[in-house]
Amino acid sequence: MPRPTHQETSYLPALDGLRALAVVFVVLYHLGVPGFGGGLLGVGMFFTLSGFLITSLLIFTKEKTGGLGLKTFWIRRFRRLMPAVVLVLLATLVTAAITVPRQFVEYLWEALSALFYVNNWYTIFTDTSYFDRFEGPSPLSHMWSLSIEEQFYLIWPLLLALMYLVIRRRIGLTIVTVALALASFWLLYDLAEQAFDNTRAYEGTDTRAGGLLLGAAMAFWWPARKQRVGHGLRCWLDVLALAGLAVIVLLVAHTDDNSMSLYSWGLLALTLATMAVLAAAVAPQTLVATLLSLAPLRWIGERSYGIYLWHMPVVAFLPLAVRTDSPWFGSIVAIAITLLLATVSWKYVEDPIRRRGFVAVLTGRADERAAPPAVGVPAGPSDTPVADASAAVSGFASEPHDHEARPILEHPVDLSGVLSPRPGVAPELPDDDEESGQDEPAADGESDADTQAPETGHLAAAPGAVAPEPVETGAEPVAEAVADAGADSETETAASPPAPEPGEDLPDTVRAAPRIVVPDPRPTAERRRLLRPFGTVVGVLTLAVMLMLGTHSLSPDMAVVRALSTGHDDEFDDPTADEPTTEPVGPTLAAAQRRTTCDTVIHVGDSTSIGMNDPGMQPVPADRITEQYRRAGAGAVYTDIVGGRSSIERLNGEPNVVESIRADRDRGWKGCWVINMGINDTANIEVGGPGPIDMRIDLILDQLKDQQVLWPTVITNRLNQNPAYNNRAMKQFNRALIRACERHPNLRVYDLAGETDDAWFADGVHYTAAGNAQRARLLSTAVATVYPADDLAPKGCLLRSVEAVEPPADQQR
Repeated sequence: MPRPTHQETSYLPALDGLRALAVVFVVLYHLGVPGFGGGLLGVGMFFTLSGFLITSLLIFTKEKTGGLGLKTFWIRRFRRLMPAVVLVLLATLVTAAITVPRQFVEYLWEALSALFYVNNWYTIFTDTSYFDRFEGPSPLSHMWSLSIEEQFYLIWPLLLALMYLVIRRRIGLTIVTVALALASFWLLYDLAEQAFDNTRAYEGTDTRAGGLLLGAAMAFWWPARKQRVGHGLRCWLDVLALAGLAVIVLLVAHTDDNSMSLYSWGLLALTLATMAVLAAAVAPQTLVATLLSLAPLRWIGERSYGIYLWHMPVVAFLPLAVRTDSPWFGSIVAIAITLLLATVSWKYVEDPIRRRGFVAVLTGRADERAAPPAVGVPAGPSDTPVADASAAVSGFASEPHDHEARPILEHPVDLSGVLSPRPGVAPELPDDDEESGQDEPAADGESDADTQAPETGHLAAAPGAVAPEPVETGAEPVAEAVADAGADSETETAASPPAPEPGEDLPDTVRAAPRIVVPDPRPTAERRRLLRPFGTVVGVLTLAVMLMLGTHSLSPDMAVVRALSTGHDDEFDDPTADEPTTEPVGPTLAAAQRRTTCDTVIHVGDSTSIGMNDPGMQPVPADRITEQYRRAGAGAVYTDIVGGRSSIERLNGEPNVVESIRADRDRGWKGCWVINMGINDTANIEVGGPGPIDMRIDLILDQLKDQQVLWPTVITNRLNQNPAYNNRAMKQFNRALIRACERHPNLRVYDLAGETDDAWFADGVHYTAAGNAQRARLLSTAVATVYPADDLAPKGCLLRSVEAVEPPADQQR
């Protein structure tokens, strides 16, 4: 929690440590870091902590004043939450307008719903899925949780005030609060359904209030104050808190966002575990409180709100190719930019408004109240024209502030009388109360009426004093000396010469006295004071937009990205390649000379196969996949190609691949099968579909136990912007194919991905006409290579390249 702005509240650094853990879990979850599949549970930790802290504050106010102080409470919440939200929304919309203009309107509506704290219901009522990532992460998809918290801040104090009117005793308040929490958890469980999108259950205010309310119930008995405990209780608190931390870590590591356990018991267990940690965190003597109070955790915790707000836009604008091809580099960049933006936002926008309020910060008065007094000038509001001019002329040293080096303005002030006063006469300055435009608000309780500036030589000036403007006398302006204003109250010294009589000529030295006109800097000071907060906000906003644009421009081809990428990710080992053999291996013929022993070839594919056999894309029949198989020696060729399907999911009522193969077998199809599948299965698992991928591969191969199967590896291109189809996941599918060779002896794998040229892609997944023609040639050659009629078959499960040629059989040992 940020350090409190009022003295009565005790600062509990361990709560910042708990905030740090929660926000770290969430950020790592959105970055896809392995082991943090349940990192979204960090949001649940925030809910419980917020309910606990807010209710503790309301109870404290009730005990101190007899009321809940709702006006002050809501103003403080508004000060704390709104500035950073506005900054993030503006930066996101500007960046989106530049980088993804087609999605700007969509993001604009999301931003408006977030601004008014109804983003969770906007997501629900527009049928937008929190869990469907086929279109990539939205930069504002995390705003739903802030909406729930703000709705709680509005409704819960009113409900609590009503409860205080009806229920006087603490036990009664607790029972009602716990009952409401349990009802919320029951609704969460009731609305969640297996194999359905559960955004309604996950983001509903009614279904997620349980964590907030249980935290509130705890505050009735163990509020957020420094609890003094004895040795025995301290030990018990540590035991419970350590157990709670262990439960949280286990849930984060072993839960995913599609697990039904999340709704049946996971979020309830998380809430109870968080409460156990909270119980120890507010007792500074406990071991857990000491650990959570470590400086790095406190630093992150104080900025956790900004980190949570900024991380999602940064992650969303990071190119998918960087996130998938160079995940560690992408994560480091996203975390660094998030921490920088959160720190700058906290220092220059959030914290000043939180401490001093919107009006003081936006009008610049907070800076004036906080500015140190000038050296050699009495404390108080000394930023007045004459005081500044006096300091400049007489050589006073002052702290740099906004009144230094002011430009000339339209209100000149004549100091000739001050610089050349009558000897022995000290000038009298006007009283502060005569000034109509004071720079300091009355609330400061400071007055300059009795303040005198120290003299340097013969010059004396008081803060707040302003010399009168020159007046016109005759044809020439005559400056009325400031010293004359106080002549009646001063006594001339004996050494002073008599003044000349009227009409007597003035001495040349007096007539030639220098006339220095110092401009009145007050209008400029006022403008600068008003513009400074605006400039600060614009500066932070510009920095955020530039950083996110820079993030969006990153590419895996950059040298720094390649240097930090996980090398050798394309390579995988063939577990059957090292099996000893004395037989010669092939192929020994050139690729164009190979023929297959397969009488029949059955090609099963998805949308990536359509272009290989479509007359529109392949107008020359010889380039189509069916003719390429016949060229390689196949007698009959059958195709079973349907776009968008996978092993177990159906699309638009079409049968899935397992059902299609079963139907093909019922038709009597048998021979050599080419299963050009896997991309959609991998994508479905990436967005939470049933897995693992090995299970899906086995479901297909179990239908073909007595058949020869060739399965090419899969690949997507860097043009792809859909995270579900990221190439890192495709590589995992390819490794699963190699593993399947050990379970299915009839399987051979061809590394088509390794021989695919980037120039063949039309988009991130599909191919151009030329690319499809090349793939058809490679697949038919692979069939002839793996199942040769007049040549030797290659060794092992994996065929890495159709172009490789072994020495003739009589030359192999």
